[in-house]
Amino acid sequence: MKKQWINIFRVKKHTIISDKHKLTLLAKLKDLLEHGYTLSESFDFLLQRTHLNDSDIKIQIKNDLKNGANCAHILKLLKYPKAIVTLIYFAELFSDLSITLPHAHEYLLKNYNAKRQFLKTIQYPALLLIIFMSMLVTINHTIIPEFQSLYQNLDVNVSPIQFYLSSFIMKLPQMLIYLLICIFIIFLIIFLSYKRLSIENKLNFILHIPLMSKFYRLYKTFQISSELSLFYKNGINLQQIVEIYGGQSDDEYLSYLANKIALGSTNGLKLSEILKMVPCFDKSLSVFIEEGEKKGRLEVEMKLYSELIIEQIEQLLQLIIRFIQPFVFFLIAILIVSLYLVIMLPMFDLMQTIK
Repeated sequence: MKKQWINIFRVKKHTIISDKHKLTLLAKLKDLLEHGYTLSESFDFLLQRTHLNDSDIKIQIKNDLKNGANCAHILKLLKYPKAIVTLIYFAELFSDLSITLPHAHEYLLKNYNAKRQFLKTIQYPALLLIIFMSMLVTINHTIIPEFQSLYQNLDVNVSPIQFYLSSFIMKLPQMLIYLLICIFIIFLIIFLSYKRLSIENKLNFILHIPLMSKFYRLYKTFQISSELSLFYKNGINLQQIVEIYGGQSDDEYLSYLANKIALGSTNGLKLSEILKMVPCFDKSLSVFIEEGEKKGRLEVEMKLYSELIIEQIEQLLQLIIRFIQPFVFFLIAILIVSLYLVIMLPMFDLMQTIK
C-alpha cells in the first residue's frame, strides 16, 4: 500500500528521451544493423549522438550492453511503450529484429503524430480558456461587486435569470477548483482499487469504460496480431506460444493469455475460437485468423491486419481531436455570453429606472 502511494505521488523531473528521439533512434538502429553493426556497436554509436536527460541511464545501458543485454532490455530502460518492448523481445527470439523495427517505428510514428495533432488542436482553446478564467476572476473582484453595489443603491430589481447567471459566474472559479479536487480523489480511489484487482477483473473494468475500452481493444489487438505474425512466420505452434507467453512472469496479461490459450487448446479449440472468447480483442481478429488458417498464410494475414489496426487507432484519435476543439470553443462562447448578460442586463434595467 505504501509503495502504491509513493508511485502515485512521485514527481518525475523529466523523461529520459523525447518522443522524437525515440523515433530517430529506432530508425537509425535499423539502418546500422542492416549495415553490419552489432547491437552493442549500434547503441554505442547512437548514444553518443542522442541526448538523454538522465546520465545514469546512459552509463547503465553501456554496462548492460557489455554484459550482453538485448535490445528489448535497452528500450525498456529508455521507457519505450510496453507493446514495443514486448514486440522487440519476441523479434529477438527469432532473429527478426531488423524486420520488426520498421513495424515498431510505424506504430510509434503514428502515435507521435496523433499526440502532436492533439496538442496543436487544444493549445489555442486552452489558452483562450485560461485568459477567460483570468479575466473572470478579475471581474468578479472588481467590476461585478461595484455594479451590484450600484444596483442596490438605486433599488434596481434583479430578475431570477440575472440572479442565477450572476451567481454562476461569481462561483465558477471555485466550482472548477472543487470539481478538479473531486475528480482527483475519485481517480485516486479508482486507481488504488484497480491495482488490487485480478487480471480478469482489471480487463472487465477497463472494457466497461466508454471510449477507453475501444482504444484498449485496438491496442491489445495490434499487440497480439504483431506477435502472432512473428510466431507463425518462424513456425511456432500453439504449445510453444503458451510456453513463450507463460515465461513472461513479470507481465500478468501475457500469463493470463497463456492460460486462456492452454485451456482452449486442451479442449481442442482452434486459435481463432480461443481468441474469440477473450474479451479484450477486436471481434474482427478471429475472422482474420480463420481466413489465415484456411489459406495457410496466417503470418501474412496477421502482419497486414496489424497495419490495419494502426490505421484504425489513428482514425479514432483524429475523430476525437476533431470533436474537442469545437466543443471547447462552444463552451467558451457560452461563458462569454453569460458574462456579457450578467453585466449588461442590469444595465438595461438601470437605464429603465433612470428614465
